[in-house]
Amino acid sequence: MMTTASRFAWGIFLLAAAALPGCSSDDDSNGNGAGSGGSAGAGATGGTGGMACETAPMPTDHHTCADLPSVAEGDAGFKLSSPDFENCAALPTEDTCDGHAFGTGKSPSLTWTGVPDGTKSFALTFKDISITEDNASDPHGFHWVMWDIPADKTSIDGGMTGPGSEYHSTAVPGALQWSNLAYGFFPPCPNPFPLGSPMFMCSLVTDSYSFTLYALDTEKLTDLPDPDVDATSGMPTGNYVVKLAQYIETLPALGVTEYRATSHAWSSSFTPPAGAQYPCTAGNMLDGCLQ
Repeated sequence: MMTTASRFAWGIFLLAAAALPGCSSDDDSNGNGAGSGGSAGAGATGGTGGMACETAPMPTDHHTCADLPSVAEGDAGFKLSSPDFENCAALPTEDTCDGHAFGTGKSPSLTWTGVPDGTKSFALTFKDISITEDNASDPHGFHWVMWDIPADKTSIDGGMTGPGSEYHSTAVPGALQWSNLAYGFFPPCPNPFPLGSPMFMCSLVTDSYSFTLYALDTEKLTDLPDPDVDATSGMPTGNYVVKLAQYIETLPALGVTEYRATSHAWSSSFTPPAGAQYPCTAGNMLDGCLQ
């Protein structure tokens, strides 16, 4: 049985892949018969390595979206929404990895109203709350953060992606961003391993996700957490998006609002994150990347 933690421990997967028996199937090995929806890092149990996978299994819920505790606080009139999907409804497939490569997919449109008085900027986090409900510090639950969003913004257009994006956002001038694959939006992909992969455990899961918006009384965040750095190589280690998101979550916000989605996206191919999952290099990590 695969747990949430083990499903997305990339290093363990890669080392164990050769030892796991593959699922046999008459279906296309890229798993396109699987249904729709998705996030990086899901994790329900179910299925056993080596079990015949002649048909796509039905997804099971990994927690129920509406039952997960809300983090909204402050003025109830501060509301985040999207014209692309209803709260706790499935994200459109184009906003997930469903039917295509892990890590690909675009962001949905977001809009907000009822901004608290005194707001000078916004910060936005996107995470898999099914995973973080089980373990609040699970790095695979955190997808993407954007901060220093100008106070005059009341919406963000959809269509942002990870590949080709930069630390200084071009989609939202003035804002900075980070994710665990690239700088830009990292879409849902709770079922990253395609049918036929030795890492596919013959089970699919539906996870819940939260876009959480923070109204802040400062224009720029200047006290960002330091990245973890390997003492020998000087290279960053770990997943910095976790530190950034948790830092934002602890800020004294004027108001917090969230809008949720679900996904059971299933990728057609999986390539694990490269290196330590840091877009910045050692050469510019402390010398401008975080400035």
